[in-house]
Amino acid sequence: MISSQYIKLVAAEVGFDACGIAAAGPLTDEEYPLRSWLARGWHAGLSYMERNIDKRMDPSLLVEGAKSVICCVSAYPPPATRGGTAAYAVSREYHQVVKDMLFRLRQRLGIEAKACCDTVPISDKHWAARAGLGWIGRNTLLITPQWGSWVNLGELVTIEPCDHYDTPIPSLCHDCNLCVDACPNHALAPDGPPMLDARHCTAYYTTHHERPIPPGHLTAGYTQGCDLCQLACPHNRTR
Repeated sequence: MISSQYIKLVAAEVGFDACGIAAAGPLTDEEYPLRSWLARGWHAGLSYMERNIDKRMDPSLLVEGAKSVICCVSAYPPPATRGGTAAYAVSREYHQVVKDMLFRLRQRLGIEAKACCDTVPISDKHWAARAGLGWIGRNTLLITPQWGSWVNLGELVTIEPCDHYDTPIPSLCHDCNLCVDACPNHALAPDGPPMLDARHCTAYYTTHHERPIPPGHLTAGYTQGCDLCQLACPHNRTR
């Protein structure tokens, strides 16, 4: 059994800004409304989201016998200006940076674990929410108390049990719909579970170049990604 305190200490030493640990039981439909989102067709051309649905909900199907999901946060600077390239894509390619830190963390802990960062069929943000690192905002992103949604995420899925699992924290979005109002193409659901309709999302079109931007779609000057819903979030204004 691994000490959660030790895991978090080592995670900080390898460069992560925060770490939380969740028990690897399946996510519920309430925690992650994936099936409802797919049924609406809001995944647009992201057909890969239709595959491995059970694995996305249950990490024990990704790593047999999984007991713990060690979730890590790497914060990045907010954008200096609007338009152009979204903030997450300005610096070095984050997938490799986060994966390198996950590999170092795994080595330091001396455990068998699968390193995950966006490209594995597991929902980074929903596991981070279960691990108490933040909540899923109306803009469908993980919002952390310390860094808002300006964070990249990664996990280690391991068969090792942990001596303590973190508790999810409640959403602080309340009735705020500023992110919904900030999207010029109405991509965010104004009520119900947080959901994004990719068919109306600038980031979807500007990061999937084979799909032309529809006539009349407003990009607000973004050519890679989009930060509008994040810039409108009150929890991001404190940074």
